[in-house]
Amino acid sequence: MNYKQLIADSWGYTQNNKKIIFWFGFFPALFTTTVGVGYMVYQFFAFKTSFLFSDEEHSFLYDVVEVLWGFAKTHLSWTLQIIIFAILFVISYMLIPTLAKASAIQSIARSKNGQKSGVSIGLRHGIMSFLKLFEYHLLIKTFAFFSILLEMSFVIRNLGVGIFKILLPIFILYMVIGLILTLLFTYSDFFIVIDDDGVFESMKKSAKLVVMHWKYTFLITMLMIIIGVRIFIQAILVFLIPALIILITGYFVTIALQGIGIIVGGLVGIVALVLAAYLNGIVDVFAYSVWTHTFLELSSEKELSAREVLVDDIGSDDHDYSGHKNLG
Repeated sequence: MNYKQLIADSWGYTQNNKKIIFWFGFFPALFTTTVGVGYMVYQFFAFKTSFLFSDEEHSFLYDVVEVLWGFAKTHLSWTLQIIIFAILFVISYMLIPTLAKASAIQSIARSKNGQKSGVSIGLRHGIMSFLKLFEYHLLIKTFAFFSILLEMSFVIRNLGVGIFKILLPIFILYMVIGLILTLLFTYSDFFIVIDDDGVFESMKKSAKLVVMHWKYTFLITMLMIIIGVRIFIQAILVFLIPALIILITGYFVTIALQGIGIIVGGLVGIVALVLAAYLNGIVDVFAYSVWTHTFLELSSEKELSAREVLVDDIGSDDHDYSGHKNLG
């Protein structure tokens, strides 16, 4: 496998398919980045108001619920619209990123194999594997790195440092197991989307493919960490967006221009969110392309059993113990 050529081809595909970036990268990243920002803001204030840093009698979640309930009682018409919007947003967040990934993989794989490709073709075929991919993502979400961090933050915030220290070895073991499973199931998405295999069958095939080609998988993983720096980019941008909003709004509040501060902070936040989503969308499509090309190459290689003999070996001087030619 030529790693440099694979990376170059994947980056070339990403740069030459702006529609793929927009629909299967940027658009779903709007939802994932927004949720990421909301999650980081919540964690910040939850830790700030916890017993670790404050003597507050109520948790941040209690304060949020109290504020929302007060708003709902005084602005009923707005509340109904916000609830409808929130329901639609949650449904979109749960469904669109998975559908976009399936569609992107279909588009990239068909383009790689010389077939007609594009947004409409990728979407049409991506829909067919969406439910199985969605089921798979729900299954492995428990072992996701950020899910484990969420559980750790909940324990240290609500149960205390002492309980957290007792449970820390379990969390570390859980995290190691999660990382191993994540590596073993690297190609599960592609078996589901490209080969139309079932969820557990795809996980089984992925684990076998990783074990048989562990060196290639490990090197590609390292390359993606070095080149993509996806987690770093997302973390920086996720921290940057709320920080910009809070700093700008806070500045205008200090000079008695609260209304202008909220408007300016909101506009800056929207611009930063769009920029973050676009950058994440590019990285996502590039990552899909790299892994799709890797999967197609590795899965197309036929594995030989110990009983099989290569064609070039026929006619050689290898014999079995009885003195006959060993033709398998």
